[in-house]
Amino acid sequence: MKTFSERSDLVIVGGGLAGICAAVSAAREGATVRLLEERSILGGKIGSEIRFPLDYENSTNFAYQRETGLLDELLFYLFKNNSEGTYCGQNRALTSWLKSQDRLKVFTEAKPFEIVKSSSGDKILSVNTISSSPSSGCIIFRGKYFIDCTYSGILSQLSDAPGEVGVDQNDFNKLSASVEGSLFRAAASMELKKEPVSTKFNPPEWVKIKWEDNHSSAKIELLKSLARNIEGIHRVEWLGDTRNTGNLDSDSLIWATWDYLKNRSPLSDRLKNITVKNFSPIIDSNKNFRSLGEYVLTVNDLEVGEKFYDTVATGRSPLDSTDSLLCSSRSKIALPYPFEIPLRSLISKKIKNLLSAGENCSCTSRVSNSLSHPATSSQMGVAAGICAALCIEKKRLPRTLAKHDNVEQIRKKLIRLNHNCGSIRVEDSDNLIPLSKVVPSTVLNTFGADEISNYSKYSPKCGLIQFPVSGSRIDEIHLFLGADKDTSINFRILEGSANGSTIPGECIESGAFSVQASSGSWMKIIVDVEVRNLGWHFFEFTDNDGVDFYFRKYSPVGLLFHESIRSSKSGIINPYSEYYPFTSSDFESANSVFFEVYPHQSVYCASNVQNGKTRPDYLPNLWISEKTDFQYPEYLEFHWDKEVEISSIEIVWDSALEFLFPNQPTIGCSINIPSIVSDYKIYYMNNVGNWVELLAVSGNKLGYSSHSFQDIRTRAIELEIKKTNGLPRAQVYEVRAYS
Repeated sequence: MKTFSERSDLVIVGGGLAGICAAVSAAREGATVRLLEERSILGGKIGSEIRFPLDYENSTNFAYQRETGLLDELLFYLFKNNSEGTYCGQNRALTSWLKSQDRLKVFTEAKPFEIVKSSSGDKILSVNTISSSPSSGCIIFRGKYFIDCTYSGILSQLSDAPGEVGVDQNDFNKLSASVEGSLFRAAASMELKKEPVSTKFNPPEWVKIKWEDNHSSAKIELLKSLARNIEGIHRVEWLGDTRNTGNLDSDSLIWATWDYLKNRSPLSDRLKNITVKNFSPIIDSNKNFRSLGEYVLTVNDLEVGEKFYDTVATGRSPLDSTDSLLCSSRSKIALPYPFEIPLRSLISKKIKNLLSAGENCSCTSRVSNSLSHPATSSQMGVAAGICAALCIEKKRLPRTLAKHDNVEQIRKKLIRLNHNCGSIRVEDSDNLIPLSKVVPSTVLNTFGADEISNYSKYSPKCGLIQFPVSGSRIDEIHLFLGADKDTSINFRILEGSANGSTIPGECIESGAFSVQASSGSWMKIIVDVEVRNLGWHFFEFTDNDGVDFYFRKYSPVGLLFHESIRSSKSGIINPYSEYYPFTSSDFESANSVFFEVYPHQSVYCASNVQNGKTRPDYLPNLWISEKTDFQYPEYLEFHWDKEVEISSIEIVWDSALEFLFPNQPTIGCSINIPSIVSDYKIYYMNNVGNWVELLAVSGNKLGYSSHSFQDIRTRAIELEIKKTNGLPRAQVYEVRAYS
């Protein structure tokens, strides 16, 4: 067998989203990176072999949930370059994106079988792999640092680092559940196809399980999927006793499922012409490895929203209950707000140059299942990649950078990449913008519901209208409604929760209001409420009998409709709210009703771009201009008392964080976020007081822009906004400038 050698700064094992994001992040920071994947296809759980969903349904209590930074960029790229909407097309786009990255080489079909450690046994020197691509043989990957992004924690296991496998039943002790102890869980995907003739199916003798013995949650979820469309991809789950199914493989699971569907189910007549076209060769289960790190992330940390000095990533995935599924939100428990992930949980306790990202990091078994959420694991990957790159640059160990005095270097770097580092603010003394006086062209001082257009009608039995409050009183609420007959609706006004999440808190007013029969008119509700706490407030209505609410297409940030969880039929368990934010994955659907508050709430002022926040918390935290057709540009000017030197400018646009990307590749899906500014210019003022164009951009589609240029000395700069991707307003979260 031939032996080859690869040397780099950083070796990453695992080609799922965690490994991909770690590799690209580190490479862009200047490190040479080798990314290893033992299978032939990249993407991990969302790749073409496994084909699990990117996200869970209705599983979060915080509306402005979507991850930003590198994952946003990657998903935009995948949907743009996969017009056919297939997993093959997604793999092609992903490969193209990785090949375009400098200093990064990808090796598929490279299976680690041995680790060589230092004489002291506390550092990895190399990872030895058996490879069949591009040529068969043994490849020795030598590096300074290593990141384990695998489900199995292969680097930790091969290096004899401490950790554990399987489910810790003590993790479920505080949970009231329908069964005692956690069930064994496994999942695979299958693709069904219609044929011109009917077919029969005889199950193999070696299939020992019966679909009828499966848990009801798994049965319901599959039937829901088949009800949407029989042809296409379906996720098949198994919940059962480990004594009988602990070694379950994807073949047995799929054929046991198909035996039931084809031969004994109520759908058997409809499936006469249907066959299994393909299924995933890999089965996912809850028997993964978890390493022991500098900190063990616990269920309590997630439930109470523990804040860490070294938070480098956040997650929004729900918690498991004893009978949760792997690919669905059914029977999972929604958390009250996003949870924080400390850098110490990514650092091995024993192996000094090893980091982990994803479900194999240092955590308990229930937390591990939350971290397996693809979007969450991607954020951990970015953080691990940036940490490793700084270790290489500074010649320091990860545990040294995780100390109080050093970790802000990593957090500041992540923030400047538009990555969410949790609720503890990162002090950025280098940013010149907070020292300036900001002058806007216009400011939206209402909720902009002055014109009834671009609407759709909806008549829910109950609902929750979220709105931000910055003043001391709410005297009136105006709603645009229609009805076939005179009727009345019960309502309550609720404060937001104390933790700042977008879930309702205490009731501060209640009553009923009359709705007259009309095709649509403004209804005024006198409430006379004294505001006790600034932030989110909610207008809840119940017992609606035929009143139409008019939903608008372009609501300003902070105005959002929440729908009854029961109507979603997602199966999520939510102890904190009866509602969930009503959003979709098309980025253009109406997301709230025509709604106004008097006195008007001034929450969109230009000074928001100076507060260091890049997304809403208990207030929207962005500047919004008045409605415009952009015949005349909107702008922000920044003036300093004395001359400053500037060589880079960064802008965080409004990328509609309440919306999520589609769960899987979708044909003809062109992601276009109307609120993102597409065309803009930046000017600076010269020493005689004239504006000089510094740069111009057109066709921008991403929510974050970064510009570096030759140093200028100035007392003012201007951001001129000429066009968005469809929104008739300019919306900006943050502007940063550095010398």
